[in-house]
Amino acid sequence: MAARKKLTKTQIKQFRESLLEEREQLVGQVEGLDAEADVKRWRDGGFDDDPADSGSASFERETAQSLSRHARNLLVEIDDAVRRMDAGTFGACERCGEQIDRERLDALPYARLCMDCKRRDETGR
Repeated sequence: MAARKKLTKTQIKQFRESLLEEREQLVGQVEGLDAEADVKRWRDGGFDDDPADSGSASFERETAQSLSRHARNLLVEIDDAVRRMDAGTFGACERCGEQIDRERLDALPYARLCMDCKRRDETGR
């Protein structure tokens, strides 16, 4: 296997900027979803006895909560990636220590594992 090239400072800076931009968007989404869930909670306070309306409101509230949870998890991943940048370990696989392929980081900039380790993680092989 050929040695993977380490990221340059410029590349890491670009990843940081991209991650911080994505973080800002996610924070806005979380705030919007949380506000939406609060409104739906207030509407579910028993003002309407129609079971279909109640079911729809419940579904919408659960969807907003699920999306909010997902966005919050991504925020944690982004914050961890920025911490790895600060520590000088960004781009290195947390399991084997090898550099994560640039293509993987382009697709998933907060990736913690190289593709080989991720594959082993998911398949158990």
